[in-house]
Parts: sequence; C-alpha cells; structure tokens
Amino acid sequence: MRAARLTLAFALIIGGPLARAQEAEWRAALDFEVAGAWLSAPELLDEFTEDQLWSTRHLPFAELAGGVTLSAEHVRSGATSGRWADHPRWPTIHCRQVPGDWSGYAGIAFQAFSEDATGERIALGIASDNPDTRWHDWLIADFVVDWTGWREIALPLSDFRPLGSPAGLHSVQGVYFFTKLFDRQPNPYTVLHLDAMTLLADAPETSSLAPEETRSSAIPVSSPVPDFDAAIINHRWPELRDPAVAPIQYLPYFQTERAIFGYYPRFQPGFVSVSPTGRAWMRYAGHVLETLGADGQWAVRDILNDVLIPYCRHELRFAELEVAAMGATDDASIAWDADGDAYMLCFVSDPTGDWRTRTGLLLHSRDGLQSWDVYRLPWYMARFEKFLGHNDDRLARPPVILMARYFAPTEIYITIPRKLADGTLEIPEATLICADAMPMSAHSGEAGMAATIGDTVYLVYGRMEVLPGHVKEDGAPAYAVTYDIATGELSEPVLIGFGGINAEDNHNWPAIAPDSEGYLHVILNGHHDPFRYTRSVRPLDISEWTEPVEVAAGTSYGGLVCDGEDTLYCVTRHAEPGYYFRLSLHRKRAGQAWEEPMHLVRPYKPYYMVYYHKLVMDPTTERLFLSYWSQPASICIFRDEFYAYAYTWPDREIDFLSVEGAELPIGACNTEGAKYQFYGPKPSEPSVLISDDRGDTWRLATSEDFAPPAGEE
Repeated sequence: MRAARLTLAFALIIGGPLARAQEAEWRAALDFEVAGAWLSAPELLDEFTEDQLWSTRHLPFAELAGGVTLSAEHVRSGATSGRWADHPRWPTIHCRQVPGDWSGYAGIAFQAFSEDATGERIALGIASDNPDTRWHDWLIADFVVDWTGWREIALPLSDFRPLGSPAGLHSVQGVYFFTKLFDRQPNPYTVLHLDAMTLLADAPETSSLAPEETRSSAIPVSSPVPDFDAAIINHRWPELRDPAVAPIQYLPYFQTERAIFGYYPRFQPGFVSVSPTGRAWMRYAGHVLETLGADGQWAVRDILNDVLIPYCRHELRFAELEVAAMGATDDASIAWDADGDAYMLCFVSDPTGDWRTRTGLLLHSRDGLQSWDVYRLPWYMARFEKFLGHNDDRLARPPVILMARYFAPTEIYITIPRKLADGTLEIPEATLICADAMPMSAHSGEAGMAATIGDTVYLVYGRMEVLPGHVKEDGAPAYAVTYDIATGELSEPVLIGFGGINAEDNHNWPAIAPDSEGYLHVILNGHHDPFRYTRSVRPLDISEWTEPVEVAAGTSYGGLVCDGEDTLYCVTRHAEPGYYFRLSLHRKRAGQAWEEPMHLVRPYKPYYMVYYHKLVMDPTTERLFLSYWSQPASICIFRDEFYAYAYTWPDREIDFLSVEGAELPIGACNTEGAKYQFYGPKPSEPSVLISDDRGDTWRLATSEDFAPPAGEE
C-alpha cells in the first residue's frame, strides 16, 4: 500500500508547478493540517450573508461549522489530526479540497484514533453530483467504530454503493462523514482523531467496509418511522451528558435533545403506557414493547415476526405489511383490565394493494404482554378509552373501543369486547354514535373521548357542520352522549359548545376528564386558536354545561387528564405569540383559573411543526409523561435550512425532491422574497419528558424513571 501511495504522489508531479501546488493543498487538507478545511456545516455563506440566517440568532456560523478541531493530542502524520467528537451535535463533517477526478484511483484510506469502541456506524461519502438530478448524489461506504487506539480504515472505491444517481469517480466535489444517514443515531461518546487521508492507486488488500444492515422477515415490512435499533438497549454509557430540564430550547440547525444534552437513553423512547399496578411500558414502531426489570435491565418484546406477520400473511393474505406507528392514525397506547390482561390496537395495510387492505386489529395478552391473540376489527381507525384520572371503572372489563369508518366526516362507533369463560374475547357489533362526525382519534395530545364511571360510558365527539343560527366562524360543534353498558343504548346527544373558529376543521376535537366528584371537564380544541373549557353543571350529568371560557391563544391538539387533587393538565402545540410551535403545559388547579402556559419544548425558529405528542399519567404515582417526536414528520423550511437538513440526512433530500411537483425553498428566513416549502420526512429522535411534582418541573426521562414497583420482577 505504501508503494501505491508513492506512485500516486510521483504521478501528480508530472503536471508541473500548478498541479504540484494543487496537490499540496488537497493533500494537506486531507491530512488534517489546514484550519477550516474540514467543516461541520454546509457552506451557507457561499449563498447567504450571516445576518440572513435565522441560525445566527442562536449560534454564530463559525460555531456551527467548527465541529472539527485540529489537535496535536493523537497524530499519525504531520503536526495535527482532526478531532471530531459530539456527533449528535455535529453529525456530518466534510472537506471540499479534493481532486475533481478520482477515476485513476482504486481506494481511499485514512488513520483514525478512537477513544472508545462505541459501535457507531459511520458512512464515508464521496460527493459526485449528477447534473441530471435535482438532489445531491453520492457514493457511500460504511465502517464501524469497534476499536480503540489507532486503526487504518481502507476502502476500495469499488465497494462504494450509489445514493441517488452519482455521476461517477471522474466528477467528485468532496469527502463527507455521515452519522445520521438512513435514520441512524450517533453515540455521543464517540471521539475520533482523523489523520492521513490518502487516495490509493491500487485497491487495499483488506477492506474496512462494514456489511450493510439487513433485517429479515417473512414478507417485506415498511414503517413510517425509523427501524428499532436493538443495539442501544442496555448500553454502557451515561444517558445524559448535561442536566436536561424544561424548557428545552432547540438550536439550529435541527439540534434537539440528543445534540443539546447528550440524551442517549438505554431504551428506545416511545409512547408511554403505565399499567394499573404501576409498571411502565414503552411502545415503539407499533410492534416493539419495552419495560425495565427489577435488575435495571430493559426487556424487549417484538411482536412483528411471531404475531403480526403470521396473522397478516395467513388471515389477511398480505404480500407485504405496513404497520402504522406514529401514534396518528394508530393508537400507540396499551390498555389493561382488572385481571391484568393487556390490550393493543394495530393499524395494518398491504402496500401492494389499495385502501381496502387497511385493517384494524385488537391484540389481547393474558401473560404479561408476551403472547397475543389477534382479533379483526370492523374498521381500521380505532382508539381505546384512556386513563384520565378518575375512570378506574374502565378496568372492570376489556377496554372501550372507539372506531371510525374513515376520516372526517365519518360514522363513529363504540364497542366493548366481552371476555368469555375460556379467557378469549368476542367483539360485539358496534353501536353507531354519530353518522357525520370527526373520528375519535386525535393524532396528538392523547385526547380521551370516553370515560367509564360505573356502568356508563361518557362520550364526547365533534362534528364538522355549521348549525342553524350559526356561522362557520363559530367553530365546530361538540357533543356529549352516554352509553349504557348493560343495555347498549345511547342517550340523545347534548351540544356542549364549539371548538375553534372553523366549523369545517376536523382538528377541533373535544377531550373529556372526570374529577373525583364526578364533574365532567371538557376542552374544545381550536386549531391555532384558544381552546375552550367547560364542565358539567352537575356530577355525572351531561344535560347542562358551564359557559365555555377561552384559554391560551394559539393552541392545537390538546388532551386532558385530572389528578387526585382534581388538577387538570393539558399539553398543546402552542403558537402564541407568533407562528412559533412550542409544546406547552396548561394547568388548572381545582377551583382556580387556568394558569399561564408553561413552555416545555421550544423550536429554534418559527413556522410549522407537529410533534404527535402524547400526555399520560401514571395511575399509581400520578407522574406525568410526555412523549413526542423531536424531529417531526412535517417540516416547513427555507433554502438555508433545506441545505442544513440535506447535509445531515442526504437520503431524505432525495426523498423530498423525488416527489412529483416538489420545489426547493427560496432564500433564508431573513432574505427578501424568501419562500418556504413543506416536506414530509419520517419522524425521528423520539423523546420523553417526565414530571414527578404535578407539573411544576419537567426533565428528560432516563431509565431510573421507569423502575418497576416494589415486588415486581
């Protein structure tokens, strides 16, 4: 290999003084001898001035780009190496000082000193843009940080695989290291000292290429969320580098909990559910269940291969399987009954078919969430009754299931499975609640729309209709009904009030929570507007309600829970003041007015975000858990942000611009004529906040917050 490098060096001398000068420049840059040759941000200042970038309100550009520092601590060549640490904060680094034509080379090698064998998978990318594509194109090869001390990483160029439609080795614009490509999450404790990067005339005899990541299943499986990463479970590193207390202020570009605090939980954050005995579970991707044992180790149960795939293959005849998993059209919660049986809802479909493959499933476990029986529901959009604080009677039987035929307006139904003598279930014919309602399936906020007290289920729902004597701007009408469990009969609906300022907006759903005295508390959501609060005039009586009062301008997607002191809690996506979407807590103590909103999560910039947040309460301790996606599934960004996003997730740039009619944004937030664009990536980097002092303070949850109750294994 040394001879090959010398051959390459002598060959370049032939080009004369200019070629020798250019060679010296790129060799020094790749040898990590030139300050500023390696950057951790795209070259935004090539197109924008620094004051045009929204990011500079938080961080100077030099700090964004300064993730590689020249160091004399560990050196293999020359005077310095490039130290690259804190990969969640600086997930990509690059150098553009490279030869433009690599067609005469067969490999690339570099030296790397690793302070810890973290197992992080890193992609080495060769930028090779194709003028016929709208996105950046790459040649990619992976290596894994599975060593300590020095190691040479040598990769044949023939081992690099295409990402996009690269032009080829005759057209190269730079060398990149990616840690978040393909939804990966870097380890915050990886520290590399990089040195002596060299292009090789001959392919290396031994390649450092890491095999591609593969997951096998009986049929192809797709998901709207990143795959579950089993490698992080029970890892050996700290879960937090710095204290992480709300309000959490995000930083540009797209730096969230992992980048800011070194959040690296030993579990995969997901949507939290807590059993009646106080054992916490997390559900991720619709099919992965996690719980912490008494030994401090996380146990994982994945029901994909032995429950969902066999049922969907053999009973539904699916050729492929997609599992809804964002907590939007699917219910991400787990429900229990007094016998300790557990229940889940799944929304599955076959991507090779049409909408008729959309199917709702009820899963039932009688052995601590290990084995599951599967029952098909009449419709795929389904939600459980939630634990709201004073509806323990829901445990007397299998959970109430609320269903919808389709998106709004639609028919909505209630059914309650019956447990048979042998422990199996039967699902009675569903009872129609309303023929033209919003579905009872709030995608954010975990809004409860059913509460069982005694043998009665109290229900609230919204409609999309301008009522006689009203105008569209009065908002969407909301109703309450009761369902008699013994007889299966519904009461006549009672109008509660109106949500929002648009009667045709299906985001203006209601949420209910009873208190300890039986009063029924309801919020009527606005969509970017105040939510309205009302309660029943008498306990357990839907016939009369207090005059609704408006609470907190600029809210969307609120749910409601009520603790043992009859304090109400609601978390909304809150956009006041300005079009600036925070997650905010709204709290109302018994007999008092609603408090001013408490911001829990604040984005680094204005414009659209949706977190798909879920607020739940532990029934035994009344701790509050807030689960949400830190990197959302819908983004609204300007051109500078687009460049930064694509720099971190180059595969997502290809997804964005492959959509027919997709456009690039124009300008930065502070440039004249700027125009943002919406894109729909996978959500990623889920987080969980916890409050154990009735909402006074919030912090990022770590493993100790999910310890099982005393006496449980």
